[in-house]
Amino acid sequence: MITPSIEKIRLEFPMALDEYRAVNRDNWDDRVPIHLDSDEYMVQKFIDDPEHISEVVQFDLDNDELGDLRGKSLLHLQCHIGHDTISWARLGANVTGLDFSEPAIEACRRLVTNSGTPGEFVVAEVFDAPAALDNRQFDVVYTGVGAICWLPDINGWAKIVAQLLKPGGTFYILEGHPMMWSVSQDDHGHQIVLDWPYFESAGPQGYEEDTTYAGEGTLEHKKAFNIPHGLGETIDALLQAGLVLDFVHEHKALPWQAFPMMVKSDAGRGLWKMPDGKEDFLPLAQSIKAHKPE
Repeated sequence: MITPSIEKIRLEFPMALDEYRAVNRDNWDDRVPIHLDSDEYMVQKFIDDPEHISEVVQFDLDNDELGDLRGKSLLHLQCHIGHDTISWARLGANVTGLDFSEPAIEACRRLVTNSGTPGEFVVAEVFDAPAALDNRQFDVVYTGVGAICWLPDINGWAKIVAQLLKPGGTFYILEGHPMMWSVSQDDHGHQIVLDWPYFESAGPQGYEEDTTYAGEGTLEHKKAFNIPHGLGETIDALLQAGLVLDFVHEHKALPWQAFPMMVKSDAGRGLWKMPDGKEDFLPLAQSIKAHKPE
């Protein structure tokens, strides 16, 4: 789905990071009921069809990124309303989801009850995850699309990931490519126009919109702040945290239509790509797999 055009907030006086987090949490709390009723998240289908999984997890399967997770403990950081988390549970993982939004976690717990798919869900900020989870460690730490752009410190995030992994455990992220996030979402025909920063040093990027990317409804808390993280910054953070890279993949397709120029792809279900002749112009997604040494 194309994200609506947004008006950037030009900030003359930076806020404290706790204030950014509070603004973002209020914004995401407002999104929960809208997303629960949306066609994009298909919550009712998860309830009606015990084999249904999300398009994002299907993307992972189609690209054979994570392999067989049956019987493994999986922690999903920033799980939102749990559709990807529940999908991994249906593929055999013992799942725990964590998110800073209490309404989102309440929705996850209802989905567990209504779908009959087991899962544990915890309310906490990512940087508070070890304490919130009693310092447990997991076979897999997973992060999905549209997550790390809400975090202020990619190096601190990587240290948390490493702390949450068992020795020998696997970290995996599927995320929009930071170059893709830098591109304007307005309609510029077939021109690729850069409109957002690429590097974390740019700091929080404020914007305001009263709608969200999935479903129909109006947000009461319209302001939000993203923080960019370049691909090199993310890779280096994982390395500095002591993880060992298994692969870094850049993908030419996404499970949603990020820009008006994008067209449906023949490569898989629900995927979108750049138009013919521009497939090699812009990476659309990235996936990184790493492991914690024994």
